[in-house]
Amino acid sequence: MKHLRSAAAMAAALALAVSVVGCGAASSASSSTLLGPAANYDYQNFTYSQGLDANGHWEGVSALDYVTLPEDYAAIPLKKSDVEPSEEDIQTLWDNLLESNRVNQPVTGRPAETGDIANIDYSGTVDGVVFTGGTAQGYDLTLGSGSFIDGFEDQIIGHNIGDSFDVTVTFPDDYGDSTDEAGNPITLSGKEAVFSVTLNSLAVSVLPEATDAWVEENFGASNDLHTVADVDQYFHDSLYDSNLTNAIVDYLTENAEISSVPEVLLNYQVCSQLSYYNSYASMFGYESLDEFLSGFMGYDNADALLADTESDILNSCNQLLIFQAVAESLDLAPTDAELEAYASYTETMGEGYVHLLALQDKVLSTLREGAQIS
Repeated sequence: MKHLRSAAAMAAALALAVSVVGCGAASSASSSTLLGPAANYDYQNFTYSQGLDANGHWEGVSALDYVTLPEDYAAIPLKKSDVEPSEEDIQTLWDNLLESNRVNQPVTGRPAETGDIANIDYSGTVDGVVFTGGTAQGYDLTLGSGSFIDGFEDQIIGHNIGDSFDVTVTFPDDYGDSTDEAGNPITLSGKEAVFSVTLNSLAVSVLPEATDAWVEENFGASNDLHTVADVDQYFHDSLYDSNLTNAIVDYLTENAEISSVPEVLLNYQVCSQLSYYNSYASMFGYESLDEFLSGFMGYDNADALLADTESDILNSCNQLLIFQAVAESLDLAPTDAELEAYASYTETMGEGYVHLLALQDKVLSTLREGAQIS
């Protein structure tokens, strides 16, 4: 059963929900002048509720001591044109939805063509020796995608289902090494390889047609959407909510005055980011965060990452601080029912984080209701 996600959920908006800041362009900057070196942060032991009290506020921080909210923060004036979704925006969501629900339609009675999805078995050798990573069965390869070595896909074109044949290619000069079945190293760079290939089947990827019947079949039970018009309205409402949220956040960040950022917030956001990338470093087998950032993301080290993303981290801190200031000013706190929406996160992320997420929802809901749209 498929489930249609709202535009707001897909956006996972704003740096408000505590999250990792974006992957900026590669940098070799030495270190952030404001944040300092990564070695100053205990990111290896980061937890999502660190620095947060039981109410989802930052420990020891009265946000209103740092933030001067605009006078109209509870009734933010917005233009309808800034929040009302356009037909183009709605069509983009339709395009994305249909694209993500492509179906493979079997092809018979003709040879393979560019654009076909060829299901193949293949086994490659270099100098007659089978190498690791050069064998697969039942692999779906889109012909013309360029995902295999130059020339490989071209040599499948023209063959019929059931054909077995050789594909001969040359590995690029900078291609990495492999091993044989015994684990001995095999150089692939610049070498000619011969792949024994069997073409099992062909298919073409087809976009579904947006009809009432298609909507009913795919989203009737999961989303209570039964017609094309229902999906149009769903997309409109989701985009409207997302646009309204973004407009509110933009207004507050542009018009609120922040004297400084508490250390507990800076530490949290930096550790959150470094911990995130460190988990990937471990997942991919890198010995250190610096090695992962250098080899995978183009940063010299973690200090360069912090220097490049300093402004993103500060923006995240400012937004979090502003939201707490609004909560303090309006005396907002999530209800038990609102906390229940995030209860599944409690065990892994802690009570403080759950309260923070629910409090952000409460603040946004209140500001959305109070916004003056004309």
